[in-house]
Amino acid sequence: MSRALPVRPEEFEKDFIEAVFGAPSGSLRSLSYAPVGTGQVCDSYRFTCKWSEGNQPESFVAKCPSADPVSRGAAAIFHLYDMEVGWYRDVATGSGVCCPRSYHADIAGDEQEFVLLLEDMAPAAQGDQLAGASLVQVATTLAAAAALHDIQPEGGFDAYKWLHHGAGNSAFLENTLPQGYPLFRDRFSKLLSPDILDLGQQLIERIGRYVAHEPPELTITHGDMRLDNILFHADGQVAALVDWQTCSLGNPANDVAYLIGTSFADPADRRRHEQSLVEDYLAARSDAPAFAAFWREYRRHAFSGFIMAINASLHVEQTERGDQMFAAMAERPAQMALDLDSLSLL
Repeated sequence: MSRALPVRPEEFEKDFIEAVFGAPSGSLRSLSYAPVGTGQVCDSYRFTCKWSEGNQPESFVAKCPSADPVSRGAAAIFHLYDMEVGWYRDVATGSGVCCPRSYHADIAGDEQEFVLLLEDMAPAAQGDQLAGASLVQVATTLAAAAALHDIQPEGGFDAYKWLHHGAGNSAFLENTLPQGYPLFRDRFSKLLSPDILDLGQQLIERIGRYVAHEPPELTITHGDMRLDNILFHADGQVAALVDWQTCSLGNPANDVAYLIGTSFADPADRRRHEQSLVEDYLAARSDAPAFAAFWREYRRHAFSGFIMAINASLHVEQTERGDQMFAAMAERPAQMALDLDSLSLL
């Protein structure tokens, strides 16, 4: 784009939207918007359009940089906007993965300004991280994960620079989490039990070994595959995976453990179903590793949701719902790590 990117909803002008959808000049009669979603590092809006001619969408969702400078700065540090724009711009179309259609994706060089216009998936509804998931929701999301992990981009993974931000982000975590964890522990001391907080301290003491582990396979991963980032039909079937701000080249077991570990409100339900869920996920992969090898990776990555909760809570705007969400994100996978004796693998 030759002009500055529109980064707030009031900056989206009719002529820009007409150009995006290839509509005649003056055919967009009205344009209105309202906030949608609960994102912590992006602000999202549903735009409603009234057209005088053509078959353009009556609505779309625009993702904008966060209005909060702390969240926006964190996004630049971790390349979150670049990864999401890269996914929609370079890979999503034709990938076979359940995600919204992208109408327009562009990002500025400083990675703090971007514009992303996406298909409106309504009436599909966002999952509820605090309430937890049904078995159907977890199972259908894992089927979508299997399709994602099977992608082999034309030209290989090296063709996309944004896919490789994950390595730098892991190094950042290794250097910063030991300093940040005392702040997390103090902030969540009334929301998390002492045994969970003590497990976190033991994890932080071994974070170097966690980060240094070489995965047995590398695939495109979502990186934040939790309920708040998934849209479901009323029957629990996945409509779309959204919020691709942590999409990178990584260990697919991270996505699987992260989803299962953060989704079940009752740990007994997770214990009852997790092995069969992993087996079904592997059966859906076109070239899956053996169960025993993948299960070991799954156990090791039980910490993934816990680590995300610690890191994200320290770098985004603090809200009451945000703290409740991060507490649930930390507690559920931490209990999973205790059940699976994951610390013994570090």
